[in-house]
Amino acid sequence: MGKHIVITGVSSGIGRDALRLLHQKGYHIYGSMRKKADAKSLTEAYPMRFTPLIFDVQDEDAVNQAAKLVFEACDRIDALINNAGVAVPGPLQFVTEADFERQMDINLKSVRRITNIFLPLLGTAHDFKGAPGRIINISSIAGLFTSPFNGVYSISKHALESMTDVYRRELRRYGIKVMAIEPGPIKTKIWGKSLNSMDQFADTDYYDILQKADKIIENTEKNALPVARTSNVILKCITKKHPKTRYIVHKNAFVFKIVANYLPDKLVDWLIHRSLSKGNRHRPV
Repeated sequence: MGKHIVITGVSSGIGRDALRLLHQKGYHIYGSMRKKADAKSLTEAYPMRFTPLIFDVQDEDAVNQAAKLVFEACDRIDALINNAGVAVPGPLQFVTEADFERQMDINLKSVRRITNIFLPLLGTAHDFKGAPGRIINISSIAGLFTSPFNGVYSISKHALESMTDVYRRELRRYGIKVMAIEPGPIKTKIWGKSLNSMDQFADTDYYDILQKADKIIENTEKNALPVARTSNVILKCITKKHPKTRYIVHKNAFVFKIVANYLPDKLVDWLIHRSLSKGNRHRPV
């Protein structure tokens, strides 16, 4: 039996580059995307060992239909990579209920739904044979450290960190390893999609700061790590005999750990306030 991996969100960014590397390593990739055009272009790019799964992660019926293709093709998968996600920016006070729910449904609820669907192929089926698979959740440093005006995204990733712990501890009995990858700024389109999105908050007390958001995003992207750095960590999570439970992908991972875990909250609050009030060109993390 060949090697099989399911990845959500392969049309761009981290998912697309993970598809590139893992396909290169000989895996058959079942990759999800929302648009038929993306499925067509990826199938042309990877005519062998790639099966497109066309669904929106919020559409449970479509997810179930796509999952049938995987169940019909193989009796186990080596890994499920929960990568699909969005970022909803803005002050928590003014983000709409619909946008808040959309953020939680895509970044958190869908991870649970999709994970539960594929668990039998990862090792929970009573007649399962072979080595148990692995679950890799693409989290974020925003799940460890909360920045203002990035709160809705950060809340979803903090919850994903907790979900990762729960699955890891509950699925231990099956031998299924569960881990989180926590990228910092990576050269992908996720934050670029937020450009020019702050005008909706023009009538709020935060707009004086939010007007700087586009410049902050642009400078963050200039200083971001190449997406291949994350793909290499994904490969390590799949192949290493004893992987860590968490991997931070950040230019200054050690400094970040100090700020996120050891500095007093009030000092961090003051540093962020100073950074925003002075219009510092860097994001607080």
